[in-house]
Amino acid sequence: MVKVSIVTPSYNQAQFIEETIKSILSQKGDFELEYIITDAGSTDGTLDIIKKYGKKIKWVSEKDKGQADG
Repeated sequence: MVKVSIVTPSYNQAQFIEETIKSILSQKGDFELEYIITDAGSTDGTLDIIKKYGKKIKWVSEKDKGQADG
């Protein structure tokens, strides 16, 4: 089976991140989905939303040098 990895960089995106997560996780096909969110240390509730999805998402949250670094 093919593995498809999708990475979403994020920083203070609480108002958008849940819709994004739901859209990615709803993708179906003959593949294994790996979803990774790299967060730059959000302080707006983004991490609370990400954590609701448990093991369905791999994520890391740490300060970085901007969107391209994420």
